[in-house]
Amino acid sequence: MTRVPSLEVEIVGADVTVTLRLSMQREAEAEILGSPEKHVKAGSILRLVCILRHTTESPAYVFWYRDQQMINYNEQQSVVVESDEHTSVLLVTRADRQHSGNYTCLPSNARPASILVHILNGELGESG
Repeated sequence: MTRVPSLEVEIVGADVTVTLRLSMQREAEAEILGSPEKHVKAGSILRLVCILRHTTESPAYVFWYRDQQMINYNEQQSVVVESDEHTSVLLVTRADRQHSGNYTCLPSNARPASILVHILNGELGESG
């Protein structure tokens, strides 16, 4: 969590002093850039970018899941993951129907984020 500057108010009366302190914290969270659903043409590159917001330190790890399966090290599905202090990028160089599903970016120190990916056989969709 990240501390946001606190607000302090002091009310002084004849016999009483009241001090109120308001301190707000923001929860660290992941965000996958773009809309909640992504449509990609089969054979195109699938690229998902996960940004870590409001973190006070780098995560020990960032795991990516497709549906319920962790895919960071899944060479059979041509998945490459690169991460740094505040960003993790998942890349599939040649997406096909098996890459459709619910993708989740799960950092060790932040609330996860998800996106639904549709791999399309036809001409519709956006690349990348």
